Amino acid sequence: MGRGMVFGWAFRRMIFALIAAIVLAVFRFWVPGAVEDMFPAPYGVSVLHAVGVAWIISLAFLIDRLVRAVFWNGYFRRRRGRETPALVEDLVTVALIIFGLSIGLYVEEGMSVTGLVTASGATAIILGIALQVAIQDLFSGLSINLDGSYSLGDWLTVFTDQMPEPLYGCVTGITWRTTFLTLEDGRRLMVPNHMMTSQPVLNHSQPPGPKRYVVEVSADNRIPFRRIHDALLGEAFKIVSREGFARQPEPIVVFHRLGEDGSYYHVLFYAYPSRIGVHECKSIMLEAMLSVILQNKFSSPVQQLEIQPTPDFNFSLGEKETRAALERAPLFSRTLNSEQIADLAAQCAVYELPKGAILMRQGDPPVHMYIILEGAVSISIAGADGKSHEVAVSATGDAVGEMSLMTGAPRTATATALSALRVLEITKSGIESLLQKTPGLAERFSAILAQRQRELDRTADHAARKPTPETDILARMKAFFSNALRIAS
Repeated sequence: MGRGMVFGWAFRRMIFALIAAIVLAVFRFWVPGAVEDMFPAPYGVSVLHAVGVAWIISLAFLIDRLVRAVFWNGYFRRRRGRETPALVEDLVTVALIIFGLSIGLYVEEGMSVTGLVTASGATAIILGIALQVAIQDLFSGLSINLDGSYSLGDWLTVFTDQMPEPLYGCVTGITWRTTFLTLEDGRRLMVPNHMMTSQPVLNHSQPPGPKRYVVEVSADNRIPFRRIHDALLGEAFKIVSREGFARQPEPIVVFHRLGEDGSYYHVLFYAYPSRIGVHECKSIMLEAMLSVILQNKFSSPVQQLEIQPTPDFNFSLGEKETRAALERAPLFSRTLNSEQIADLAAQCAVYELPKGAILMRQGDPPVHMYIILEGAVSISIAGADGKSHEVAVSATGDAVGEMSLMTGAPRTATATALSALRVLEITKSGIESLLQKTPGLAERFSAILAQRQRELDRTADHAARKPTPETDILARMKAFFSNALRIAS
């Protein structure tokens, strides 16, 4: 039943109560003689008093209709967006009618309601003992609606000793005695309201906005903290750019504790519980953290005793790490052999940049590209309004600026460090050296770049682009590296 139908039905009942009150008032106060004459004595007077009692009851019913329209429907449902248990509304209705009946009997018949109240009190005590749990649920449901502890659509974690583990689910219904939680696996759990008010309940949806979550990562305690910190933080920035996660507040990595065999780090990030489940977002973040640890070959804490010579730990980024980064980059791993990668690595340099550093600006001429070794970079484009809009986040292992460097086109975006960075710089002269020594390499480069362009186009849904841009990219490469290609030929 829609809101319009519900409102129309409530309005008709209010009009009916008003008409009944007016008609009964006319018979009771304007034409009382006519009513008495319609019945033989002494029944006429009794009927007239009954009409008076009915009039007062109709006023109580009219007041109840007004309370439902103004308070329950107007204030609670429309302004606060909360549902009141139907039984609570019905109890208020019964209380008002009984109150009106008592006043009517007292006014018309002079009947004292003391005896009735006494008998009702004894009956209430007996019923209260028999229905103790139901009454607890009733008043718990009332308090939940009044104090706004949670409402429909909120994600809750309920801690109770009656279940083996805490309950996590979305509130999909609140009745006078039960709160309905829809769990992540789709099952619907009915939780008595008294349990919701007597047990700790964590509301992930209130107050509105993203909520912070934590995942723990461990590594060998001989690895420098800054290396671990920057690598994890860079990947965290990349993950929080996904749907359901929040970029603000920014993720952080903190040193949590030092164990006997390893160091333990906490990655703190924010996500919207209404868009992505708690377990799902933690799983995504943990998977990303494991990936970056394996990619950087950070050893895990040693859990067993092993007798061996003291290793020569050297965590500086040298030629070995440079070659490994080039071998992981698709642009070079699919086009260069080991000897060519070694030649290119010898011409590259490793730089450390602070958070906020600008690697390249939109519109600048291309002179180099970067492969991110540790950290994260925000890729942004200036819009028509003059403001920068982030379009992607690159992290460990990603290449930045390769399309411009290989084709000579001006930078199409600005790259800004989201965290402390370690990057591998590849210059135009390094690419020229390879092109001079290897005929046909430009064609292989253009094929890889064209494949990446098609992937970007599919992501951005740019239907206006050409389906196979290899020819266009190769032509631009030949124009930009004309001297090197002339020597190679």
